Amino acid sequence: MSFIGSLFRNLVGKPVAADFRDSAEHFVAVLAESGIKLTWDKDELRYVDALVERLGGHDEYRDAVGCYLGELVVRNFESAEWVPGHALGPAVRVKGRHVFPLGWVYRRADGGPAESIARKLHKELGFPDDPEKLGAFTDSGARA
Repeated sequence: MSFIGSLFRNLVGKPVAADFRDSAEHFVAVLAESGIKLTWDKDELRYVDALVERLGGHDEYRDAVGCYLGELVVRNFESAEWVPGHALGPAVRVKGRHVFPLGWVYRRADGGPAESIARKLHKELGFPDDPEKLGAFTDSGARA
């Protein structure tokens, strides 16, 4: 994070885009140590529901999964960017719309499959092509 961003964060007390990015990158590193290798590839969006299912019972991971989801969108959709100060919570602006990755993760963790992140992504961004055909993890953390 830049000095200016750091100063802004400390003065205002609200996270900036770099905070979400840093959290996502740290989350990827922590999961790699646990045997779950995540990448920044667009196809990883197919695994987010499975990731929430696996970690949803651990409240401390919800924000990190949300940051990872948001950063996946930012890195894989043209002109996508974090909008940290949105009135409804941290958002990503993409294709003229706002998506709410942290909120989506909380809703999926609490509401189960009825709150499918893949279906929301498909509706808002057109990806994945088939929101019912999702990736899964084995018990060891490998892709199934």
